[in-house]
Amino acid sequence: MHDVAAAVLAQVGPTEAMRLQKLVYYSQAWHLALVDEPLFTEAIEAWRDGPVTVALWERHRGQRTVRSWPTGDPERLSLTGTKVVALVCQVYGELSGDDLSELTHNELPWRVARQGLPDHEPSKARIQDDVMKRFYRRRSLAGRSVADLVSGGLHGPTDTEIGAVERRQILADIREDFRRSAPDYDPDTPESTASAFNASCNHAQPPRVAARIDRERPQRASTAERG
Repeated sequence: MHDVAAAVLAQVGPTEAMRLQKLVYYSQAWHLALVDEPLFTEAIEAWRDGPVTVALWERHRGQRTVRSWPTGDPERLSLTGTKVVALVCQVYGELSGDDLSELTHNELPWRVARQGLPDHEPSKARIQDDVMKRFYRRRSLAGRSVADLVSGGLHGPTDTEIGAVERRQILADIREDFRRSAPDYDPDTPESTASAFNASCNHAQPPRVAARIDRERPQRASTAERG
């Protein structure tokens, strides 16, 4: 987990704690989908603001911006792990912490872990690896299916720099993918997710969600507020 956090920061630079948490989560989720193995063993819980790796939160607690991760070393990741983190950061890295929180709220691993609990209610339920693996295995990343990414050795966006136009198109494709997806969860049905972005969403500004007013922020929460 520490090496993944350090690898994310190496890719995106200093970042808000919320954004770091979600990029670490997506790195774990996509590694499970692509390689059938976790990047790290620490638990990810379904908190009010989306998935939170508690061991990560314990280290950055009280920090609005995380600038470095001294206990981690990106060089300790496998070549595949490095590629997955880089791909995740290239695809999701321009989204804010609030954008990423909103995205995870409308994806099934977080929702299934909370078992219908209202968004504003705290939870320490663990997001299960097998749910992440099944869900993301049915999705595409940077316009490529899991099968394509695996057969191609995870080549593609990780091999060259992504330009601004291509990155905007990738993000547009992600939003369109979620806009078109069905809202009901069925682990045996390929396309099963809720809409994370509505057609009128302006991503120049963080999404405005009334329920978020009461939610804890992982970077600011005290021990009593966890969940």
